[in-house]
Amino acid sequence: MLPQKNHSAVFSGPRNFEIKDLPMSGKNCNVLLKTLSCAVCGYDVRVFKEGHKKVRPPIVLGHEICARTLGTLSLPNGQLIAEDKRVIVSPLIPCLKCHHCNAGHFNCCNKLNEIGSSVNGGFADYINIPENNILINGIVPIESSINDDEGSLIEPLSCCLNAYLNINNSVRDEYVIIIGDGPIGLIHLQISKLFGAKTIVVGKIPSRLKEAKSIGADMILLNNDAEESIRTILDYTYEKGGKLIIVATSNPDAIDLALKVAGKNSLINVFAGISKNKFVNIDPNLLHYNQITLSGSFSSTPNLMKKAVDLVHDQKINLRRLVTHRFSLDEIDKAFSITEDYRGLRSVINSF
Repeated sequence: MLPQKNHSAVFSGPRNFEIKDLPMSGKNCNVLLKTLSCAVCGYDVRVFKEGHKKVRPPIVLGHEICARTLGTLSLPNGQLIAEDKRVIVSPLIPCLKCHHCNAGHFNCCNKLNEIGSSVNGGFADYINIPENNILINGIVPIESSINDDEGSLIEPLSCCLNAYLNINNSVRDEYVIIIGDGPIGLIHLQISKLFGAKTIVVGKIPSRLKEAKSIGADMILLNNDAEESIRTILDYTYEKGGKLIIVATSNPDAIDLALKVAGKNSLINVFAGISKNKFVNIDPNLLHYNQITLSGSFSSTPNLMKKAVDLVHDQKINLRRLVTHRFSLDEIDKAFSITEDYRGLRSVINSF
């Protein structure tokens, strides 16, 4: 028997969660999943603090989701997912009509909606999955070797993989610089090491930089003074600079730092969203004379999520060590406070 109520953390406006039992609704939905774990993303915290133009309260946030099926699912690709199977969920709800969707670039949809932003997300006991998510095979099964918490981090791992679509082995034995020492930066670190790069992690929090060193960073750098950091990086790289620079922080100053440590014929990827009302001054001559490519990446696709599942299953990426705090749904304020204060790494909300 399906539940009648859905215990949920409802975002009602900046810095306001209300714990409610919402009525179950099948509107615009054909699949109901039982939420097992949902991680707190930096984006969730920015929405909680400031709101966001694509988020209209009241709404349930949360898009890094591990869940369990309540019945057998038949996906458009012909895959059958058995009842009581653990799955992860792509947050994408594309229009399926624009030219980006026709090309399979669902994350670039002109009229994109998203679970946890446009419709209710994973900070609840149950989650409705809209039809257009099902039509892109947005529910991906995971193996029993992957636990619920690391399952919830496969979605951000797939987003990180999106930043490397055109990189692959071109960074082998080159310098990769990751600006940002949070869980996303540490996922990027693991990917860059898979590609054989010499990786520098730049951050603000000593405990996180220590973790980066433990994971395999070739150099860690506490960035208390930008000019000193630039000099240190250029010295370490023999004036070569980075072949790839990942900006994995919402601090706009990181983009200026990235431009000044980027080598010639390099790529800068702006991975993180920047808080609203923040502006960046860019010296176009750095782009021009050094032939620097400035790019961005956003979200991922179900195909990338499947690749991310394989990396975790094959133990090529370790997500378990990134989960440092666990909370019940009723403790969601604590989870957001810890994330906002940069304590530990990833906090997850577990539903029971």
